[in-house]
Amino acid sequence: MGKPVSLFSGYSQAENRVTNYCLLVLKMLYEENPKYLGEFLDAVTSGRVGGEVGVAFEQQVRVGTSVLDGVITQSPVKIYIETKNWDWFYDAQLQSHLEALNSEGSGSKVLIALSRFDGPTDARFEEIHKECEERYRGELALEPVSFDDFIAAIEQLDLPKNLADTVSELRGFFDGQGLLSTWQMMLDVINCAGIPEDVRDGNVYMCPAAGGAYSHQRCRYFGMYRNKRVECVASIDAVIDVDPAGESELKWKNVERLDSELMADAEAKVRTLRPEAGPTRVFLLGELFETDWKKDSPGGMMSSKRYFDIGRLEPTPSDAKELARALSELAWSDLE
Repeated sequence: MGKPVSLFSGYSQAENRVTNYCLLVLKMLYEENPKYLGEFLDAVTSGRVGGEVGVAFEQQVRVGTSVLDGVITQSPVKIYIETKNWDWFYDAQLQSHLEALNSEGSGSKVLIALSRFDGPTDARFEEIHKECEERYRGELALEPVSFDDFIAAIEQLDLPKNLADTVSELRGFFDGQGLLSTWQMMLDVINCAGIPEDVRDGNVYMCPAAGGAYSHQRCRYFGMYRNKRVECVASIDAVIDVDPAGESELKWKNVERLDSELMADAEAKVRTLRPEAGPTRVFLLGELFETDWKKDSPGGMMSSKRYFDIGRLEPTPSDAKELARALSELAWSDLE
């Protein structure tokens, strides 16, 4: 007997926690409106089951020689999910899941392999796809779904604010667990008009350790904005919350260094640059590279931060130095 999806799951294994949070958000989508779950499943299962989610209401339905005044139908759908925090699926386990799924009776059946996939998956699951077509005559399907695709499929929905906020928190959780690959192509441009010395002299960006405007998605690069231009960029080594009255917390890191070393560096930055500050979020930065990326639209930046997908640049910059050079040749609007 399986366990119910719960906010207080009690799971200690990382993959079980990830699965619980994913299912919890999907359950919330369904409870708000079944069409949300249907649209999500339509996106991640190549249109196989999305249209079958939810009850259908019909009238004057002919069944054989009878004409029924009203019919309420719920089409059978069965979706299995196998979650791995890293792509280490093995065929024997997936084949076992498919056999179990095949025994479920009639209806649409899909096995979702949910994981972090950093590249194409067609060749990776070629044998399993072949088995679905030949052994199961296309009645079962395996759908590899990355955490990037999972969260993107939900974010495209027109959700009410309370659900949108929850989805944003799920993205933050995925980021913190290193489950998303999109961060490697993201530039976090931050308005530093009031605190350029921290960046210029301390090679660090600091803000209150709080939510709202001070929460940040995991990104590979940092851009220092002031006076309608990004004047320098750097790689982000790590982000750490430092509480002078408590313990430091590593939010995420992009470099292969010990957590303890990174936290010690962040604590030293706070002691030197913000000795009177309370809980502080510290962005440890790599080498700064000068650039001249001008905002060509009227007015300044409307928020304290903006995210830009630099994966759209051709060729894609491989480091902060290349990114600085590429941005100098662009206008702000080129990446909006």
